[in-house]
Amino acid sequence: MKSAYCILAVILAFVAVPAFAKSGLPHQIKANAAQRAPKAQTQPEKPPEVLIRADQMSYDANTHVVTAEGKVEVTYGERTLVADKLTYDQNTRIVTAIGRVSLKEADGTTIRGNKFEVTDDMRDGVIESLNVVLAGRGNLAAGRATRSGGNVMTLERAVYSTCQACKDDPSRPLTWQIKAFKVIYDKKAARVEYEDAYFEIAGIPVLYLPYFSHADPSSPRQSGFLVPGVGHSTDIGYFFSVPYYFALDPSYDLTVTPEYTENDGPLLKGDWRQRTQSGSYELTGSVRYGETHDNLGNGTGEDSFGSHLFGTGRFQIDNIWRWGFDLQMTSNDTYLKRYDISSLDRLVNNAFVEGVYGRSYASVNAWYFEGLRATDDPGTTPLVMPLAELEYVPDSPVFGGRFSLLGNLLVLQRGEADCVTGPCREDTNRLSATANWSLPITTTGGHIITFFANMRADVYYVTGSGALADSTDTTGRVLPLAGVEWRYPLVSTDGGFRQVIEPIVQAIVAPYGGNPNTIPNEDSASFEFDDTNLFSINKFPGEDRVETGPRMNAGLRYSAFFDDGMVEAVLGESFRLHEDDAFSQQSGLRDQSSDYVGSLTVQPTNYFRLINRFRIAHDDGSFERNEVYAEAFDVDMYSLKAGYLKLAPDPTDPFDPNGREEVSLDGRIKAAEYWWIDAAGRRNLEDDKMIESRFGIAYEDECAVFGIDLRRRFTRDRDIEPATSLLFTFRLKGLN
Repeated sequence: MKSAYCILAVILAFVAVPAFAKSGLPHQIKANAAQRAPKAQTQPEKPPEVLIRADQMSYDANTHVVTAEGKVEVTYGERTLVADKLTYDQNTRIVTAIGRVSLKEADGTTIRGNKFEVTDDMRDGVIESLNVVLAGRGNLAAGRATRSGGNVMTLERAVYSTCQACKDDPSRPLTWQIKAFKVIYDKKAARVEYEDAYFEIAGIPVLYLPYFSHADPSSPRQSGFLVPGVGHSTDIGYFFSVPYYFALDPSYDLTVTPEYTENDGPLLKGDWRQRTQSGSYELTGSVRYGETHDNLGNGTGEDSFGSHLFGTGRFQIDNIWRWGFDLQMTSNDTYLKRYDISSLDRLVNNAFVEGVYGRSYASVNAWYFEGLRATDDPGTTPLVMPLAELEYVPDSPVFGGRFSLLGNLLVLQRGEADCVTGPCREDTNRLSATANWSLPITTTGGHIITFFANMRADVYYVTGSGALADSTDTTGRVLPLAGVEWRYPLVSTDGGFRQVIEPIVQAIVAPYGGNPNTIPNEDSASFEFDDTNLFSINKFPGEDRVETGPRMNAGLRYSAFFDDGMVEAVLGESFRLHEDDAFSQQSGLRDQSSDYVGSLTVQPTNYFRLINRFRIAHDDGSFERNEVYAEAFDVDMYSLKAGYLKLAPDPTDPFDPNGREEVSLDGRIKAAEYWWIDAAGRRNLEDDKMIESRFGIAYEDECAVFGIDLRRRFTRDRDIEPATSLLFTFRLKGLN
């Protein structure tokens, strides 16, 4: 007899001592236990503890059968058996449980049935009217099942689904289910295998497979096929993809996705993920070999490779330092859009090391850019290696205020570009140092006055190669700055809500100049004057251009806070004694009086938000920039987003030199129970043309997702013609 039975028998004996004291049962069980004890020389491993509870218990000394009735509960290790009635035959070592029987495993899997005949360790046996509730998700049901080894269960004429029966109408067919003549559930291997399987959707058979298997939903990682992708695009025709997931190791995995396209042939995609002791990284890519296309979208008759590689990684060196990378590369400008991989028009590659110690920070970066627009010139695209930055902030105050010391080192190079008379190549080397100091003071009357000072020094070494001759130039500058800022927040709680009105005035004294033509503008070519940088002492985003001369920034901030919402508004303007030609005329900052900038945020409830950001010309009151975004959302019912954007023409802006005016709409609404409608669109108001649109219908319940997504792109980019794509989504939850 197994040691588990010995302990079970002993516990049963002590529980039943008052009823069986005259039979001598405890002595007999102790003897049997001693006779079956192993004779190993070493100390035997202690078996799991067995606990049993029941309303009534009895023992037949002639047949050696123990009977327990009424709320029977038996615990063997991490397994728990619950039944209405239980009998244990000492001779056959068979436990028979009848009634409402359930067996809960250590991993949470629950096995239910009308009758269990299992061994005393609950590992082997036969179960009738079986229902298995898997720990992760899913239900297996069968009329009869055989359990062996505690891991493998064989079911006859079984049904599997992750769907729940309708409470109002239990006879209603499930969204989906799999019926099979034979099912083998191997818990150790974490697989469910089917023989002669039928897939049913809403009770209708749609597919027959002689053999089919999937991972146990309770298993977090198992190799196998993922949800296939099916669709159509006017660029590549019909396409079909079948991802396969390789669970190679607990710390890394691989997904390989072969894809076939009607017009462009096969495409292979891959996704590698790995978590290391210090961090994690992910690499995704694709490759194809086939015919190329000209700018009109026609085949050239020549074959070549096309590919892309994206990646990201973050790794911790110690408590202070970490390093990482961001990788974005492609073989040609239109590859990503053609195969619906990404809509990016500029790729950014970065490798960095950075550290944070207290309030101080240091970093070293390398940058490589790849422009995908037709107007981008690879010869003028910079390579930055390195860009080093240092900010030191001492813990103790300096002259009563906060002090910081910043350092910046830049080495920027370019490839060869086409040229006639001007420079074909210009490389920049820059070393900068800046000292900042600020001292805020709050008066007894509530005024907040902040004194600040800044001293900056830059050295540039610029080399250029042109059609006529090479050139080198060394330039330096020293830029002192001092100023004061005044704020006076006024708070009111009248009316049952809190209001804050805060006027802000900032005065700055600085010398003129500081932007000679010998200093190239690499990092400040494009910027936007708005409410976020209204009170910046230097409104240029980078280091190559500086705001100079005496000036003043003034504005007003208003806030109101309610129980379920808030309102916030900002309005301001900049003033200077003389024009600053470092700014373009379109920037709104060149004249003595700048454009008006501001923002308005209105959120009356937790379900609606309106944001307006604007820049208004100071001379004629026209909108130079106007952004309006509205968002309404209810997690269970709808999500709506609407936007309006207007940009005035700016020839100095490399991304939108001609300006822009467009509207956008994106929404998702619950049309009925389990049914959702998804739609989106963008329209160019200046050209009165659509940019892109999307419409989809989806069904999603607790066990399945079905959807159709129709997309239309109205723009053209070389061999990427205006295209319509249709994507089908079909996913059965619990089949992983």
